[in-house]
Amino acid sequence: MFNCIFKSVFIFAQEFMGFLALLSALVSVLNPIGAVPMFISFTSNRTVPEIKRIAIKCSIYVFIILLVSFLSGNFILDFFNISINSMKVAGGLIMLLSGIAFLSNKNDNHKGIDRKIKIEAIEKEDISFTPLAMPLLAGPGSMSYLISLNIVTLTTQQIIITVLAILSVSVLILIILQGSRFVNKVIGNSGMVALSRIMGFFVMCIGVELIYRGIVNFLAQQ
Repeated sequence: MFNCIFKSVFIFAQEFMGFLALLSALVSVLNPIGAVPMFISFTSNRTVPEIKRIAIKCSIYVFIILLVSFLSGNFILDFFNISINSMKVAGGLIMLLSGIAFLSNKNDNHKGIDRKIKIEAIEKEDISFTPLAMPLLAGPGSMSYLISLNIVTLTTQQIIITVLAILSVSVLILIILQGSRFVNKVIGNSGMVALSRIMGFFVMCIGVELIYRGIVNFLAQQ
């Protein structure tokens, strides 16, 4: 009996640690804290109910984008005749560049959000999908990372854990965006820059790991 309980606790702990690792990776890649200054700028002329509605729709869009990327990853690879190792290397390069952009505090430029798009976002009626959900939050880096998980090779428990991690990071984005003014007041611009740079370092590590795995797996198949 005690062996069964111990085994169950051990399995649960393993699954939970896997969930935390995946959630941490997604939070680092999406970097919702780094999106706060842009969100405040885009919603400067909005009322509080409008800001809440935009935050809710944005988090829903992020969840859908990430979930579709994860579930349809193998179909996308097969359609374009791309190997999983090539996707890992390409995704790793994108994440490496994203991490460098986080470190240099040029994340908005890296994601193609220039001055013209910023002005358009302020004047645009609904900004929840573009430019907020995509590409500011859910961009090529997070999408390629989820595709590289290769859903076909995962167990049912791992798939459920991944979906829960996607849901959790979407809820976290909702909380951060709805409380963006408070977050900005508490952390301040310098604090958000510092956190973004920390996230950037971890994103670079994840990118390097993906590149390494892709190259090693490719060489092993030769």
